[in-house]
Amino acid sequence: MMVAFLSFSCVEETPEEDCTKTNEPSTQLVAGSDSLENDSKCETDDDGGVDDDQGNDDGNDGGNDDVTDIDALNAPWNKEGTSIVIDAYEQNRIDWNKMAADTKMVGVIHRSSIGMRVDKKYVERKNIAKERGYLWGAYHLGRRGNTIAQADLFLSLIDGEEDTLMVLDLEDTSSSSFMSLDEAEVFMDYVYEKTGRIPVVYANHSTTKKLNTKFKNKPIFQQSKLWYARFKSRVTDYPTGIWPNYFLWQFSSEINCSRTGSCLYNVPGTSSDMDINVFNGDFTALQAQWNND
Repeated sequence: MMVAFLSFSCVEETPEEDCTKTNEPSTQLVAGSDSLENDSKCETDDDGGVDDDQGNDDGNDGGNDDVTDIDALNAPWNKEGTSIVIDAYEQNRIDWNKMAADTKMVGVIHRSSIGMRVDKKYVERKNIAKERGYLWGAYHLGRRGNTIAQADLFLSLIDGEEDTLMVLDLEDTSSSSFMSLDEAEVFMDYVYEKTGRIPVVYANHSTTKKLNTKFKNKPIFQQSKLWYARFKSRVTDYPTGIWPNYFLWQFSSEINCSRTGSCLYNVPGTSSDMDINVFNGDFTALQAQWNND
């Protein structure tokens, strides 16, 4: 295990109430290329039942190759050499000392903002997580309207920290409450124009299929990473298209876990409503991919 944890007094946090989980950019990516050219630019899983077949195969592949890794879609969290990441927001409880007992738990992606509101726990938890040696990421939950202003708020919270993984959280893109697909493209392009970095895209099964259809020829999405949300232990219909494989898989949350002990996976020091994600590789492999390149 390559994460070094420091000793702290027990920190157990009390949940707080929460409301919930233009000009076009001038710089674009070239389709099918890594080069740049200058041109003058909370939805639930649609079949979120729990599949109790946990799987026990060994082996992993932390990459995002052109061929879908079927083994990575069969309960990879139960296998040796895979990594766990939580994603939290201000209402989730975290006991950092208890959480340190899980040697698979190597990263925290925290909500930085939702629409135009900053998450109250973001800065505090960023400091704790980094001091304890966890990989750190920030996700912005996109709301409808004010897309550029939302992107500016998000970037102000990231503050140029290249070790912070940047994520755009897309929920129900057809809802008037959440960021639309067109707005998502504006957000992604704007962040790339400002930073030269491409946010990870968080999407559930149905939204991933929409992205595959609408943006199959869009370089900004082709060169992004997918954080796939699907609340079951085995996926037999992974939506291939832009992303042959997921980067992270969010497989457990309050949607498919009503109490601690009944979940597909529990991270100590957290409640059953904590979102749990898996990376199909070890810490070294995840650390190498923990970027927005």
